[in-house]
Amino acid sequence: MMNGWLLRRFAVGLGMVVAVAGGGCADDRDGAPSASEGAAGGPNGGGGAPFDGCSKGELEPDREGDLELAGPGVDAATGALKPGSYLISTTYLAMKPEMAQTAADLADPVVEGMFTMKGFVAMAGARSSSCAALRTLTLWESEQDMFAFVGSPAHVRAMGQAHSISRGTSNVISWEGSEREATWEEAAKRLGSEAGGDI
Repeated sequence: MMNGWLLRRFAVGLGMVVAVAGGGCADDRDGAPSASEGAAGGPNGGGGAPFDGCSKGELEPDREGDLELAGPGVDAATGALKPGSYLISTTYLAMKPEMAQTAADLADPVVEGMFTMKGFVAMAGARSSSCAALRTLTLWESEQDMFAFVGSPAHVRAMGQAHSISRGTSNVISWEGSEREATWEEAAKRLGSEAGGDI
């Protein structure tokens, strides 16, 4: 079991792991804001529409959080992911900025549960203030293991709140790959080229 400090660190860094299977969101509209996005500026600040330049396929320059993978599949001595073949999953959530604390609160039990799931390998989380975006990167031994997590009670409870947190763009995709493909760059590339996978 994770200690409280580490659990909170992951939960805040992830922001919201519930995007893995949240509901009712549309595709990334190439940065086009919806009426619910408010007046917050994007990474270009000022002149453009809110969140101009924000895209699921482009990593945000101000992203922060737990950017390095951590979990039972990461070698404690080197920090490297153990070689192997994994089911890799990534999520992208364009969040209503005012819902950041709600997202973090929902993530706590979800992340705690993830670390107890059979087949869990590693995870990382990132957030961007300029884009009000959250990203996750998770690795599993199999698709069956990942879906067992998606159907877990804490995750199902959190999924019910996803529509109130998203401003209209949430995406999830998964692929089979080696440890070399478990990177933020690969995740963004796949999100950017994936027509499906929107939730």
